[in-house]
Amino acid sequence: MQITSNQSSEWRHWLLTTSIPLVQIGDASQAIAFGSGTMIDHEGRRFLLTAGHVAKLDSTGWAIVVQQHPDKGLEYYKPRAFVHVGEFSRLNPSLRLLDLCVAQIAPDLQTWYEDRNPRGLFDKRPHHVFDSGEFAIPEPKQIYGFSGRVLTERHGTAVFASEMTVFPGLAYQRTEVDEHHFGLPVLHAGHDAFQGSSGSPMCDFSRRLVGVVTGGDMATNTVRGVAIERVLPALHFLHAQVP
Repeated sequence: MQITSNQSSEWRHWLLTTSIPLVQIGDASQAIAFGSGTMIDHEGRRFLLTAGHVAKLDSTGWAIVVQQHPDKGLEYYKPRAFVHVGEFSRLNPSLRLLDLCVAQIAPDLQTWYEDRNPRGLFDKRPHHVFDSGEFAIPEPKQIYGFSGRVLTERHGTAVFASEMTVFPGLAYQRTEVDEHHFGLPVLHAGHDAFQGSSGSPMCDFSRRLVGVVTGGDMATNTVRGVAIERVLPALHFLHAQVP
């Protein structure tokens, strides 16, 4: 796939706006855990997707980071509940949970990508919201990438800082069951470095959504994500059932 340096720069710049920061907040307003999400519009409704191991079945208190106010701190939006996505096989009558969960959110929710450092705000843009018509199946000749929050640091119970980093140049390798596997263009930095990236959208160079990040493997220098089309039955169900 032939691309120019300007096209590559614009794509990486856009990738930064695709990943939604998530925080689990405890009863005492302390930050417990961190993750990332993907926002999708489906038939007039808006949904938030993340990895199932982020917003676990028994976990509560998850919130979307909407934006930061200089004088009031972070603004949050709390989804009512996450629905975990599973598949039922007639050949083997049992329910198998995918590493994927989804919550319906306000259809007009606007969140923001912000680049801040101790000197102030350098960049603020609205997060990208995918449409379910932008789903795609990976192709070997495409280029893929994702952005996610990494190296999250805690400063007290309710104050934290993280870096949003782009991982471009992923190469599609294969699909196994419900997960796509991609080769990294650089050495895997270790699971601690990627902590907080689970749930980020995996995109191709045409800015289509192909998966949601769920993990990686240092031994094979790969990253993997749940195939995005596996969430469609859950979106159809929630659209029909939830007012």
